[in-house]
Amino acid sequence: MSLTVEEITPGLVVHVDTDLLRTLGGCQTNAVLGTDGDRAVVGAHDFLVVHLDAAASVCTAVPLFSKTAVGNQPLERRQKSGLGDAWLGTDSFFSHWQHWRIPTSALIAAAEGDAATPATRRRYAATDRSALDDIRNWEGRNRAAYRAV
Repeated sequence: MSLTVEEITPGLVVHVDTDLLRTLGGCQTNAVLGTDGDRAVVGAHDFLVVHLDAAASVCTAVPLFSKTAVGNQPLERRQKSGLGDAWLGTDSFFSHWQHWRIPTSALIAAAEGDAATPATRRRYAATDRSALDDIRNWEGRNRAAYRAV
């Protein structure tokens, strides 16, 4: 079932097509773009919404990873909710060094392939705003400025 704007709240985890996000435009990331390449994720990827600016219709989200790497931090399993063994029963990590600003309309369009329904949507820290704020706080410590993707 299609994602709705009302469902886009901090803590939402949604599977999005980043190639479509790039095509739609309006998205930004602070992932490093260096001589060794672009560190921004590509292809289909899970994202965790950590902030919503409803007035501007833009959310801040971080891509999630199944493996750790330098600069990654694990999500606490006990903070996960929603359906999906691949979500609840596995480790998930976010990078301190990659946040995305995504227009809510683009997030809805790029999440078309997410098979979740409103009743089965994945969430993280649904009742713990401070956990989401801790993730978002890395945005201000990032090594790179936001840029269009």
